[in-house]
Amino acid sequence: MFNLKGHTAIVSGGASGIGLATVKMLANLEANVVIADLNEDKGTKIVKELIDAGGAAFFVSTNVSIADDVNALITKTVDKFGSLEILMHFAGIGLEQHALDTTLENWDKIISINLTGSFLMMQAAGREMVSRGYGRVVAMSSIAGVRGGTGRTAYGASKGGVAAMMRVMSMEWAKSGVTVNSLSPGGIETALVKRMHDDETRRAYLSGIPMGRYGTPEEVAAAAVYLALPQSAYITGVNLAVDGGFEAAGVIKNS
Repeated sequence: MFNLKGHTAIVSGGASGIGLATVKMLANLEANVVIADLNEDKGTKIVKELIDAGGAAFFVSTNVSIADDVNALITKTVDKFGSLEILMHFAGIGLEQHALDTTLENWDKIISINLTGSFLMMQAAGREMVSRGYGRVVAMSSIAGVRGGTGRTAYGASKGGVAAMMRVMSMEWAKSGVTVNSLSPGGIETALVKRMHDDETRRAYLSGIPMGRYGTPEEVAAAAVYLALPQSAYITGVNLAVDGGFEAAGVIKNS
């Protein structure tokens, strides 16, 4: 029932973490996969592995905060595979820094990549999809964009902005056959999280997660891929929490 044969998907940030897990799932569903990433060595290696396994894949070095890079990515994708049905926009960076310590330089960097980059990618993909009358856009927000967390001033603002932008685009494109949704992961065991989350961050997170554990990249990828399926046609404008119950939690008793 669930198959993406003939569909082309761009996955930004597809060379690692949640993006890589998503690339593998899309390939297993027979989609044509385009990895957009700055890590050319890793990206091209993954593409070779997918092609060797019988899949269709392509790598494009892309800085999502640069409009020319983004536009070139869309052009190269359509030239290569003939169409673009899916955008998984997961490229981003993290920062844990209290509000009073956040420099303008750090603020601008986070906003440029996480928020402006999301706008450029979603707008460029949306133009192609709306013109063809079909598309699935899945962007990466975060639980940090929904709940207030210490040290998340710039990061939380950027991810909250992604969710707001997703809702607007979902309304504007709703009658064009294009759905737009976002994911709000909580604590997920990625390389980025392993660098950012110290012992105190982990303690604070785990105390608020009813499931009592961090999630895996594959668990987020599964949610993303579902939103990319033709069968998800009636789901749009949703910021889906993939967080072990963190957003829903109140008082958690052990008995």
